[in-house]
Amino acid sequence: MGKPISEDEIRKLMDDQIWGTLIGIDGEQPYAVETSFATDENYLYTGSKLDGRMHRCLARNPAATFKICDGNHRGHTYRAAIVESSAEILTGRDELLYCLNIIYTKLGMGTEKLEDTADAYAAGKGPLALYRLPLRTLGGIRSGR
Repeated sequence: MGKPISEDEIRKLMDDQIWGTLIGIDGEQPYAVETSFATDENYLYTGSKLDGRMHRCLARNPAATFKICDGNHRGHTYRAAIVESSAEILTGRDELLYCLNIIYTKLGMGTEKLEDTADAYAAGKGPLALYRLPLRTLGGIRSGR
């Protein structure tokens, strides 16, 4: 049986992991995609394909959940966290630049050309839609071992 984890442990898990599951609602059904992400004190930043199903879901209904976990299935140890929120679709150049910077930095990607990349995204020419999810409702659990 799992044990709840504190908000500090949840934030450490979010700092430690680079992939999570973005969950939206497509009509009456949940729909999920794996995606990279980064956080700051108040938000989780992530994205999906600009012309993809997840973007269409979030454009129609911003309700979103983000799930992060790590674990060792052989040892039956795990940590898992969930962010229940709503997705804000980023369109302004400055907010896009911030989002790209925080994600690229976490992933260890070069940030030299981010100004140009943010300009392209702001003009609707980027390959991804970028989102900001307020860190409103956080929950987490870890193995009891």
